[in-house]
Amino acid sequence: MARIVPSDGRQRTVFFAGKGGVGKTVASCATAVWLAQQGWRTLLLTTDPAAHLGNVLGAPVGDEPHPLPGLPNLWVVKIDPKAAAEVYKKRILDEARAHGRPEKAIAVIAEELDSPCTEEMAAFDRFIEFASAGAWQTVVFDTAPTGHTLRMLELPVEWSKQIDVKVFSSVDTAVADDVAKQRFGDVIEMMRDPQRSTFAFVMYPESTPIVEAHRASLELATLGIPTGLAVANFVIPAEQADTPFTHARHVMQQHYLAEIQARFAVPLLTIPLLPEEVQGLPLLTELGQQMYGQLVLA
Repeated sequence: MARIVPSDGRQRTVFFAGKGGVGKTVASCATAVWLAQQGWRTLLLTTDPAAHLGNVLGAPVGDEPHPLPGLPNLWVVKIDPKAAAEVYKKRILDEARAHGRPEKAIAVIAEELDSPCTEEMAAFDRFIEFASAGAWQTVVFDTAPTGHTLRMLELPVEWSKQIDVKVFSSVDTAVADDVAKQRFGDVIEMMRDPQRSTFAFVMYPESTPIVEAHRASLELATLGIPTGLAVANFVIPAEQADTPFTHARHVMQQHYLAEIQARFAVPLLTIPLLPEEVQGLPLLTELGQQMYGQLVLA
């Protein structure tokens, strides 16, 4: 439980990562609901355009945090990367004009900001805004698929430094480096601190998602960010493995669950394969209790 709740009165941020389709949104929603029900002021956010937070929660989700009906301690927000990118570009170009940059230079900056990197940087910028607001005790981040998440974490300092050099004509690279580090340094250090952040990789117990999640975990480690939890989704319980098909799948899954434990060497939570789609607070409440009951006992 210590891996997902605040420590020493400091905000805890929990990141759910993994390839598309493994169930990050369900795991994120169940976690956020569980935390809010334990009394923690919790923000659930996503930057994934494909995320279906509203469907899972059974309530609309907008681009500004708002309380979830029926659960006062939980706020939800969906960051739209395209909309965030437009706001981000306008801010950068306004700064350039305010510092007297000629229109020719502004056109160059605008062209640079048309890069696909801009959406990821803008989404990260919005995440920093919410994560550093101090309004919540826990922040649960339903991330975009693994590749987008890694780029989002690798980009900030270098990308920001390049833009700052172009925006502020008198700023040299060393000064721009300081500006970028000041802007992003605190949140990167937060991600590296296991007392304040937990990265949880979600996968189902088969080879491809395990290999991809483990590769991403190793890449995060090169950035100084440890993995704190592994989550296996769509697990067939032993008592339901009562046909030749489900028994064969159960045996295969047990092999891969052991592989997850060996590769990641962190607490492993399991989410059972359910007969219905996960939607609404009652089922999310049950799922959260199943997940974190395991962690308390672990």
